[in-house]
Amino acid sequence: MFLHLRARGAHAGRFWPGDLTVILALLMLSLADKATKAQETQPVKVPVKLTCGSHSSDPNQLKSFQADLQFSVVDSLWYLDRKTENGIEEKFRGIRSPMGAMLIAGQGKSVGGQTWTYEFSGQRNPRGVTVLQGSLESETPRGRRSCSLAIQG
Repeated sequence: MFLHLRARGAHAGRFWPGDLTVILALLMLSLADKATKAQETQPVKVPVKLTCGSHSSDPNQLKSFQADLQFSVVDSLWYLDRKTENGIEEKFRGIRSPMGAMLIAGQGKSVGGQTWTYEFSGQRNPRGVTVLQGSLESETPRGRRSCSLAIQG
């Protein structure tokens, strides 16, 4: 919108109370419009299966695992914050390009102080399950797991 402020004699270049009212009204309308759009964009919940192979530092002790996840998706942004019953905290963030390329990264930590990162990438399958390939890298113990994310529909 265009707002034209007129010069008013000795008060040229200054705001009059009427001008301030107009500016405040426009600002309130703009904020109300943004709030409405944010409320309309509720996250869509998408089921995802995380599958990771055994850990390279000790495959016999640190075996493969699977976890059912529920990502929230708004437009092209993917996110998940989760805490497990045994004290593990993980955060995932991702993006899908207009052409369908996907990249999801994550961080995790345990009660014992171990930390790790995830990285996944791949192409969105418009008809069926999308599988993003990636890995988990950890410092303690130092090593990696091959992992994938299977995204339903």
